[in-house]
Amino acid sequence: MSRAAGYVVRLSHDRQRVFDNFPEHGEFAEAVPEFEHSRNVPLVCFVVSEGDQITHICLGSRGRTAGTSLRRLNMKGFHEIGRAIPVAHIAGQIPSASRKRVTETLRAGGLLSPKAFEALVIAVSQLSPDTAPILTKYRKERLERIASLPDPVRYALAQQKEALLTAMAIAGIDRAEIQGWDFQKDTEPVSFLSGLTDVRMREDQVIVNDLSVLPGHEQIASAIHGSTVFENRQSRLTVVLANRLPLEEQTGADLIYFNETFQCFLLVQYKMMEKEGDEHVFRFPNDQLTEEIARMDTLLSEISKIPDDDQADGYRFSHNPFFLKICPRIVFDPDNIGLSMGMYLPLDYWKRLSMHSTLVGPRGGTRLSYRNVRRYFDNTEFVTIASGGWVGTNIQQSAKLVEVIRTTIQSGRAAVIAINQELDDRHRRQDQG
Repeated sequence: MSRAAGYVVRLSHDRQRVFDNFPEHGEFAEAVPEFEHSRNVPLVCFVVSEGDQITHICLGSRGRTAGTSLRRLNMKGFHEIGRAIPVAHIAGQIPSASRKRVTETLRAGGLLSPKAFEALVIAVSQLSPDTAPILTKYRKERLERIASLPDPVRYALAQQKEALLTAMAIAGIDRAEIQGWDFQKDTEPVSFLSGLTDVRMREDQVIVNDLSVLPGHEQIASAIHGSTVFENRQSRLTVVLANRLPLEEQTGADLIYFNETFQCFLLVQYKMMEKEGDEHVFRFPNDQLTEEIARMDTLLSEISKIPDDDQADGYRFSHNPFFLKICPRIVFDPDNIGLSMGMYLPLDYWKRLSMHSTLVGPRGGTRLSYRNVRRYFDNTEFVTIASGGWVGTNIQQSAKLVEVIRTTIQSGRAAVIAINQELDDRHRRQDQG
């Protein structure tokens, strides 16, 4: 599991003035010396003012280069400390083993080592209790608590998280919004959505309105087990989880994505590869996949009877909405917002590929790997075609997918249903009013 890390940001006199005048401290970027850190794993940033005091805590991420040997540090979600903490007061709170590393980093700024970060988190929490809620999310015991969840629960959460991140990527929503996932001690999460404490969980009229654009929404409403809304200036992404089985009894997750602008459905089913020697392999025939493809074929035969329309927004490269994402087994890491590596395969291509001679092994078994897949869509390519409505059902065909959604829910798979709606100026004014 990737660990969140810490960064000390020291502001010069000029940058302090810019920071102080920044509107509500919504987002702020600072050019800092180059440093190595995953762009998908959060940084907890401690902002040190020119008065040598820690005044703010926020979440940050490693951004693009900002010049020779410089890197952009993107910060948002600022928490202003009620009473600024003088740097001089911190050393006495740090264990001797980490004291030198912490004090040097506070003096010069920069990335904190994992041990130094943990020591600074404890010290700041003790000196300023109002910082505890945001810092608790990234302490060692939180990670240990998450790691202690039963394997089936963590596996179900990992698949739900992957489906959610994919939907956010397609909709152009900042995936950093899911950082801070957690659950209450002595309880188990009921879904990935339930652990997003910083995201508005919605059970109100907004959800009802957003679901009303989804064909057949009345027939799946009773199975909804959590919902939330993500929004930026261009899009609103309504996400609902349709499955009431306990996490440890769920058999997988599917992403059902509806693009309201183009009235287009896409469905992604996840299949896991296993490590064999130096490569990851998906072995087939797979009884579950065979049954699922049979159900897809039944629906496709119905869709093919529906004539295409001549609307510009109805144009598709293909009206087959089904994709497989075949990827190495996903490990639940709530702080990593990157999409798992994997291969998106259109269902039509999978049918041809699965019969290709190169997938037959030396002992006659059939297996898929990166070495013999021949071609596939990666995350970036899939997001491009999905966000543009280039593949998937047309307006008339979309109504036929209601049965697939129902079947998915009844089979024990969690349906992560995402509805993406573009926001024009009129919608934004209504929401703000």
